[in-house]
Amino acid sequence: MKKTIAIVFLLVSSNIFSILEIEILKGSDNLSKIAFVPFGVEDDIDEDYGIQISNLIEKNMLLFAEFENLDKSEMLSYPAKEEDFFYRDWKVQGVDFSLIGKINSLNALGNLNISYSLFNVNRRIKILEGEINGNEEDIDRISKIISNRVYEKITGLKGIFDTKLAYVINSDSNTYQMCISDIDGQNEKVLFTSKSPIMSPDWSPDRKKIAYVSFENGFAEIFIQDLISGKREAIQALGMTNSAPVWSPDGKKLALVVSFSGNPDIFSYSINSKRLIRLTDHYAIDTEPSWSPDSKKIIFTSDRSGGPQLYEINTQTKRKKRLTKDGNYNARGKYFPDGRSIFFVHGNNGNFQIATKKLSSRFIETLTSTSLDESPTISPNGNIIIYATKDGANGYLGGITLDGKSRFSLPVKNGSVREPAWSPLAN
Repeated sequence: MKKTIAIVFLLVSSNIFSILEIEILKGSDNLSKIAFVPFGVEDDIDEDYGIQISNLIEKNMLLFAEFENLDKSEMLSYPAKEEDFFYRDWKVQGVDFSLIGKINSLNALGNLNISYSLFNVNRRIKILEGEINGNEEDIDRISKIISNRVYEKITGLKGIFDTKLAYVINSDSNTYQMCISDIDGQNEKVLFTSKSPIMSPDWSPDRKKIAYVSFENGFAEIFIQDLISGKREAIQALGMTNSAPVWSPDGKKLALVVSFSGNPDIFSYSINSKRLIRLTDHYAIDTEPSWSPDSKKIIFTSDRSGGPQLYEINTQTKRKKRLTKDGNYNARGKYFPDGRSIFFVHGNNGNFQIATKKLSSRFIETLTSTSLDESPTISPNGNIIIYATKDGANGYLGGITLDGKSRFSLPVKNGSVREPAWSPLAN
């Protein structure tokens, strides 16, 4: 089973044109089937509005191959109201859930009122009913809001269709670009272009800023860039090199790596006071910090045991403990949103793959089957991991759902894409 959904990223600040495509490499044959019925409209409204919003919701819900759809040409009816919905019409076609809706009004200013309902066909009950107002120019945003609500009702997980992705593209002309876009590829934007490497993007919790590392001045510097104004500010951390910035979940601090006399250690940096607090002080290399969801702990990579392994430090007591022992390489660790598990790059016998581990267990579970994986980032609902990997010399993004039912790739047509960072949920 292979599907392709084109996602176009137009890099408008340069002459480079890059296209990412989500290519579903593996999809389960046992997925919930959803009927996305074309939304009805009042008599004075163009029916294309109803078709458009239904199609957008369908595209969102199928983006990562977590569901399958019933083709609209196979539907026995097109109900827009609950009284016209008959469970038998959908049960006979093997449908598990049906989404119906109606555009009730469209005024002269282009403002829409839309109602919708989601039915569990097997249980023969309505499980979601909602109403939303918005402008006709914001149909894409409206569809993402409805998609998030439908996704959460079916799965119990927060919808992620209005989240964003940051990533770095290294073009064939050796130009580096820091880019962001919606997770479905819309609203693409180039934040910064350089002839020198860019790496380690990380979103602020309010999604208004991104911290990243740039070598534009010949050495590693950390910049914070405002996504509205585009203004950039360098962090004056005083070390020879500064790297690996990551925002605390409360947005008050950055964890980062400062190298004094060639010895990298983990520091905490206050956004308001600009104050640095040293958290590790060891002759080994300590790097790649990442905060726990409660902002009280940091996971980091250290070779203090002889090879790269993951450690955890309490930011108040500075007590440390080793988290990984299996394999000769464990790095780039991050917490799951619930704080009970971690995901990271696991290396063994020359293969580097994405793995997970419960903090209460010593066992490591490998998720990917490729051999050069790096830079994993997780969806804010904790269900999908996107990571950088390679096919020969070309870097692309891979992805996998935590249940393993779907695997996908996001190759770039021109150059390599790497360093993905998934945004938090929108407020």
